Amino acid sequence: MELVDIYNDKHEKMHYTKGRKELTEGEFRLSCFVWIMNDQEEILIQQRLATAKKCPNMWETASGGAIAGDNAIKGALRELKEELGIKAKKEDLRFIGSYARINDFVEVFLLKSEVDPSTLKLQEDEVQAAKWVSIKEFEKMIQKGLASDTGFLVLKEYVEKYYNRYLVFEDGKPVYKKKDKE
Repeated sequence: MELVDIYNDKHEKMHYTKGRKELTEGEFRLSCFVWIMNDQEEILIQQRLATAKKCPNMWETASGGAIAGDNAIKGALRELKEELGIKAKKEDLRFIGSYARINDFVEVFLLKSEVDPSTLKLQEDEVQAAKWVSIKEFEKMIQKGLASDTGFLVLKEYVEKYYNRYLVFEDGKPVYKKKDKE
């Protein structure tokens, strides 16, 4: 049984663990999502196995639950390594948002990478394929029921508002400007 640290509804870590499927009302665990983006502003997505109990053949980002003793960054780095064979360091991850679901707090990160999907070591019991797609393509896949939108809105909002932008003040108000591509 996989144990998870328990958090209260204020995102405060409690001092006990439980099996990840044994949470009761008011108990939360951590989940970690990592969106991988290249210089063309494409995202690397992975396809779940056709035999998966949950969301078979669906496309999504690298994700999973933090185990007991993990913080969100450690959990995110572990999921990248397990699911795609990507070895990253905590300095490589950028925190881009968080939200609460029924019984977990989802911490969302961004990783810049130019990895070739054909060189990835996919987790045999979870992932069957990986590919680069544009954010618009992924959005269309969600609309067609081919992809999971979990964590996607956090990524989309971050990219639209903050990615490759810088802050300036115009008439005393903060404005984010898009950086020119070099």
